[in-house]
Amino acid sequence: MQRASSFTATTCCRMNKAIYTSDLLQLFIRCVRPAYSPQTALYMLLYLAIFILSFTIMTNILPRSVFNSIRGMPPQGGARPPAPAKKDASFSPTPIDIVVARIMLTRGVKLPPDVVDMIFDHAEYWAHSSNEFNFKAEIQDQLRVVGNSPDNNKLVLRAYPVGLTELTDEDDKELAEVLAWDRNEAKPVPLDKEHEPDYFKKLLKYPTPKLIRPVRKVVFSIRSADQGWGGERGNRGTYQGSWTWFEAGLERFDADVTCDPQCTYDVRYKSASSKASPLPVCGLRAIHPKLEPVPNQRGKLQFKHPLSHNPDLEIYRNKTATREQRDTVVTWSYLDDIRSDSDAAEQIDMNEGRGRGTLDGSFVRDLKLGDVITIWAKSRFNGWVNHIESAQIDVYWAV
Repeated sequence: MQRASSFTATTCCRMNKAIYTSDLLQLFIRCVRPAYSPQTALYMLLYLAIFILSFTIMTNILPRSVFNSIRGMPPQGGARPPAPAKKDASFSPTPIDIVVARIMLTRGVKLPPDVVDMIFDHAEYWAHSSNEFNFKAEIQDQLRVVGNSPDNNKLVLRAYPVGLTELTDEDDKELAEVLAWDRNEAKPVPLDKEHEPDYFKKLLKYPTPKLIRPVRKVVFSIRSADQGWGGERGNRGTYQGSWTWFEAGLERFDADVTCDPQCTYDVRYKSASSKASPLPVCGLRAIHPKLEPVPNQRGKLQFKHPLSHNPDLEIYRNKTATREQRDTVVTWSYLDDIRSDSDAAEQIDMNEGRGRGTLDGSFVRDLKLGDVITIWAKSRFNGWVNHIESAQIDVYWAV
């Protein structure tokens, strides 16, 4: 009750500011209506609304920055403090921040909800999750995927489920097994039944997406390189002829799977009385990569990893015969709209090493609440080795 009261008081305080802003907005509309066309007035209204949104964000950031600056000022005697104040990290709105801003703009400023959605998308005012794995820090070595070995396809990292900012709730209760989450492969078993969106919404105590497909962009950040030699001479230093690369995967939770105390797949149970988390890794089912029968083993399945690149899932290729580790950031947006057979797609394939089929935005637009994105590292043929130092997945969605 105390938390709810605090939230209500904060909201009311911000609403008072918004009501005052609403009066200014009404005056603005009356002033511009006779002087400008309706279309021009609408554009000016949108810019004003974006300004109000920026003001809302700054009200969260500015006091902290001002206080830090005051702490960093030298005392009257002229002596300087022993250490400078730490620089604030960039502001990242929480789902609650976004709901508060929406209330201010719809109820206080009286903007239509559709206009507010347009403003938020234009300003990229979205909730997001971030998961990373640094192999140099965690295992004191790079992850190596060797082309001529049975393990020439390896899971590098798993993102948090869409709509979840963390794997724990506000009470620090685990929603999924943290130790097993990042790199334990899903079982090669078909998906029987998906969870309904309400299942994930009931797990969270913060606002969840209203849209069925809410994701706005996915950002892959990977530090990697190949073995530093090999390939055709004309391809060295380019993305052409490379046989080390990365592909995106997709997983969903099976609603019919329950994890009992005998399950050791999640490395979860410390005793027979331990309870399973609501999002067990053993309940994940891969949509990509697809499944195929294991030869000569009736009824058993395995992940299907084709010999060559999958242009619909290829994040990027390493530069051919380039030993130095490189940081690569690839963004997939719901606004992407480039045909795979276009000249633009060919240029991006050549200059960035990105799969042509990833340029139309369909992967991002099809993501739903609870979906899990993965990164797979791949290598093919004798002598080719994919060296990975770190990987990170950031997922942004509308609330």
